[in-house]
Amino acid sequence: MKHKPLLCIILLVCLGATYACKKSAVGFLSPYIHYEVNPVIIPKGRAFLSAGLNGDGTSQPFSVKVLHYYDKATGKIVDSLFSKTYPVQVFTGVINPLVDTNFALITAKLTTQKITPISVIPASGQITANFGALNVPGGEYQFDVQITNETGTRVYPKLGDFILRDTTTFDAVPAIGATSETRIMVGNESKSVVGKPPLLTITRVADTPNIITVKYMDKNGVFFNPKNGEIISRPAAGLNPNPAFLQSLQQYSRSYYYTDNACVFRYPLTPFPLTSLGNGFNIYQRIPSKFVHNDGLPDGAYSLNLRFPIRIYVPGSYLVIEQTVDATRVN
Repeated sequence: MKHKPLLCIILLVCLGATYACKKSAVGFLSPYIHYEVNPVIIPKGRAFLSAGLNGDGTSQPFSVKVLHYYDKATGKIVDSLFSKTYPVQVFTGVINPLVDTNFALITAKLTTQKITPISVIPASGQITANFGALNVPGGEYQFDVQITNETGTRVYPKLGDFILRDTTTFDAVPAIGATSETRIMVGNESKSVVGKPPLLTITRVADTPNIITVKYMDKNGVFFNPKNGEIISRPAAGLNPNPAFLQSLQQYSRSYYYTDNACVFRYPLTPFPLTSLGNGFNIYQRIPSKFVHNDGLPDGAYSLNLRFPIRIYVPGSYLVIEQTVDATRVN
């Protein structure tokens, strides 16, 4: 019996040696990987990027692969909807609005590639969408995910869940701002009179070309004539310092022309404007005093200054009409 403690010690040493020689598991692949937002809401036709997967402690790096897409309502596999490619403009370089100041400089950093409308980034699991999603029926979809890391590979059935939702092809009133009308005294930019909010209609009229046609209308339905100098940008004075923060589309587009009743602006990419030059995405224009009669004010004393907000997400041709309700064009 006196040798029993010694035998116990020897046994413990042997067990410890055996455990030390046993190869430990490498990495970790959680069975509980998930998206924090479920379902993910994707606005149809707009550029979109979701948050990534919550790995629940899964060892990095991991690689994500979609196995199948499903129509959630029917359970049917709909891989063909998401494997077809469509032409989409993509960047080949970084666009800086302060440096790339004309149409040619911007378009030089763009190219057109055929890509799938919705995809999942392998390194993060983020869901991306682009203009091509306009070709996919709206609705709720799910997808199986296969995730691989140093531990191995695991399949997560219908881990992804997203709603492809129809939406507008642009934002304007009230999503990003409001229309406004201000009469500014000639010779004194700090003195102004606020008018009634103008009426605004924006319509996407064609898939191509990428242009915005803007028309300004008086209260009687008569269009002002930009070609005759009746529509100009707000000058850098008074409440609009230099550099200006009351931007016009002339400053965003850098490629435009005038007709007898419209300002026509080309834009190279969406969203447009890409970034704000200041003061949100409000667009300001001025009608000089000699071309307008402002109700209740002496002729020639005040210019008419109109504002509307716009940001375009889906390429195409747009018609914008802004109508004052308390001013008349002077011939």
